[in-house]
Amino acid sequence: MQDRVRLLGIAVDIASTNAASDAAIGFIEEESCRVAYFVNSETLIILENNEENDNVLEDCDMILPGTASVNSSIDQVLGYKRDPFFLESFFDRIFDYSVENGCELQLIAGSEAQYTSVQDSIHEKWSYLTLSGTYLTEQDSSYEHIVNEINSIAPDVLILALNENMQLELLKNYKSQMNAGLILFTGNVLYNKVVSEAKVPESIEKLKIGNIYKWFQKDNSGKNLFNNIKMKLRIKRDK
Repeated sequence: MQDRVRLLGIAVDIASTNAASDAAIGFIEEESCRVAYFVNSETLIILENNEENDNVLEDCDMILPGTASVNSSIDQVLGYKRDPFFLESFFDRIFDYSVENGCELQLIAGSEAQYTSVQDSIHEKWSYLTLSGTYLTEQDSSYEHIVNEINSIAPDVLILALNENMQLELLKNYKSQMNAGLILFTGNVLYNKVVSEAKVPESIEKLKIGNIYKWFQKDNSGKNLFNNIKMKLRIKRDK
């Protein structure tokens, strides 16, 4: 990917859904390790003005918007509406391609609840997808454990759904040790999508607070809201 815009000093791709998914599929077909990172407001704030980590994303083959807030901020900085990028459509194409071509996928999640929710959601739509993985526990949460789990399978597509600091550490110091074709650093993207699409309990629906219920169910909702506001203000300041 070549066309990028800088958000708080971090270069993010402005590719459309088709362009990004075509590139990702091309990476899978190459059978060499490639990396796509889905950035959110927390990513940008952690890396902003951090001399130790500010170059950690530079070697990524794709740096894509991981939230609607980052997506809209790209257009704001560009000053015009670009060809749209839709997260859901991007992953639909990757999963469709994986089923058609017999690719093996692996999911590493931050908790059992996140792992089970995302895995069940994917298998509900792509029942023939070869998807395995694991989640972190108090006993097994080291970077070495994660790398060993990955290398025991060596998947065609690796989905890392971990907290931001852990993902950045893996990318910075363990990327060369991970034996996978295409590595997708997704953070809470897929889990929050599952929550958004989940059916609200009838007792909650009767109170007409379904949206509030889902908001609290999402991973780090309050923190994400605060980071989104902070990101928007800093982008406005820089502009």
